Amino acid sequence: MVDAYTIVLDDVDRAALASLPDIPVGEAAQVMMALEAKAAMTEFSKARPRLYDELNSSHLTVHGSDEAVIAAGFVMVNVASSFVSPDRNKHPLATTPAVVNEHRQPAAAASVLEKLRELPRRARASGNEGFDALAIVLVNCRNDGSPVTVVTDPPAPASADAYHYGQFISRLEMLYATRFSAL
Repeated sequence: MVDAYTIVLDDVDRAALASLPDIPVGEAAQVMMALEAKAAMTEFSKARPRLYDELNSSHLTVHGSDEAVIAAGFVMVNVASSFVSPDRNKHPLATTPAVVNEHRQPAAAASVLEKLRELPRRARASGNEGFDALAIVLVNCRNDGSPVTVVTDPPAPASADAYHYGQFISRLEMLYATRFSAL
């Protein structure tokens, strides 16, 4: 995928990737877990309702097909105060100055998090709607060639928060182990 998506890696990252085992591509016999991944990078007032609707539709679709399937969601929210939007910069940036979106942060990101926390979450495997697990990760991404960093300060979910990435992974591990223990 690195080559297909022209992902830029430094030597350390390329060596780490090369050390990973090859994963063969095959046919899935049965879906056991479905992950919906979304990002809110800019245009936060427009992103809130769209993001909510798309994520809400995802778990409804997954559980509408099979209640036993684990519906997981991962959302990345940008907390950078500025962002070079690809939609507004359809020309080579080396030849023309970039159009930069400015954001009132952390308030803009916090408003997205507030809306995401309204998504339903399931407490049991059947009889109710919602995600079985949902992670929200904040990043500082200006999209200008500067490093992208994970943000752990508020409004990011704290380590004990159900939306924290570590809690998300623990919940998925527990759900998979209990729901599919016969495998």
